[in-house]
This record gives sequence, C-alpha cells and structure tokens, in this order.
Amino acid sequence: MKKYLLNLVTIMFVGFLCVNTSSCSSDKDEESFNYPMESLYGTWKISEYKTTESGSYTSWQLKTTTATFNSNGTYSGSGYFGNGSGTYTTKGNTLTTYVNGNVYIVYTVLSLNGSTAELKMTQPGSSDVLWVKCVKM
Repeated sequence: MKKYLLNLVTIMFVGFLCVNTSSCSSDKDEESFNYPMESLYGTWKISEYKTTESGSYTSWQLKTTTATFNSNGTYSGSGYFGNGSGTYTTKGNTLTTYVNGNVYIVYTVLSLNGSTAELKMTQPGSSDVLWVKCVKM
C-alpha cells in the first residue's frame, strides 16, 4: 500500500518534473478563477494527504515537497520527487497543469486562502484520486 501511495503521489503531485512545457495562464483564465489569484501565487508545501474522500488526512512524513506558482502562469517544484517546472491555467475552481503542452494533473481547489489549500488531484485517463492539504511557506 505504501509503495502504491508513493507512486500515486509521484504521478499526481509532481507534474512539474518534466520541463519544456507550453500553455500558460491567460488574463481571461485568471479572471474566471473562483479565488483571488494572489492567494495562489507563492510556494506551497504538502502537509497532509488522504486517498479516499471519506478518509482521514495523514501527516506528510516524506521529504519536504513544494510547488511554486508564479503570476506569469509558470510553476516549479522541488523535494522528495526531484526538481522541475511547467505551466498552469486556472478556471472556476480548477487549476490545470501542463507537461509538454498536454494536460498532466487537474487540481480541484476545495479551499484556498492566504496560507492553506486543500486540493483534489486527478490525472486524465486515470481513475486515481488523491487529496492533499498544503501550507504556504
């Protein structure tokens, strides 16, 4: 189970491991995001996770893993899974990341404020779902 979870987290959270991506956030996309864009910008660290909607969150015990979202539609990540960068778009309560111009991970934003976020993560073509709580560093 632990190996499955680590593989799932690797696939789901670290879409930024690949580089040379395209498809950036546009002003029109940003205007339709359900949250103030300023609340997204910055560096976020995974603090907790769960593998079922009705499950309980468990403390993230692995190496510090972060993602930084920039105002120009780019993001980067570092930590347990390595380092990399990519692009993203926002619309409604959805944050979509891209790798090599293709949708990689779709985050449904369950909550987002100045210092905490709760996200439901899915990958196109997969039925796997992971929920994470993150804190802004």
